[in-house]
Amino acid sequence: MRYRSDSIGVEERKRSGFTLVELLVVLLILAALMLIALPLYFRAVYEGRVRGCQAQIKVINTATQAFHARNQTWPEIVEDMCRPTAPSWVIAPPLEDVPRCPFGTPYELVAILQDGTVNAAPTAGNPQVGVTVSTAEHFEGSWITATRHRE
Repeated sequence: MRYRSDSIGVEERKRSGFTLVELLVVLLILAALMLIALPLYFRAVYEGRVRGCQAQIKVINTATQAFHARNQTWPEIVEDMCRPTAPSWVIAPPLEDVPRCPFGTPYELVAILQDGTVNAAPTAGNPQVGVTVSTAEHFEGSWITATRHRE
């Protein structure tokens, strides 16, 4: 009895893999899907960072109000709200840690005066009535701004 070492026929052996055209079609389809999906992904990431930054700003604004209620003075920098003004068993600080912007830029506090001006020196007739976060360097809604923040 003879054993046949070649169990695959000649026609079947020629068709055992993919052709170059089939591989190029698959790569073309994948490239088209990436061209559709990647901009949507990067836009979603950017919008998530903007929303995270907006949420941090709301937290900082609330913490400044709590700081003012406890100390009868406005904080000058964000780090002031992370330091306890009394022993930790008496009064906890408004913020536990210094908030970090998702874009990597530090938050800066600016004074709000009674007449509505921002980041000006208070006077006797125009006292300081609040503090807010300067958002000029955080987000303007453009992709160029997002790439600038990463540098």
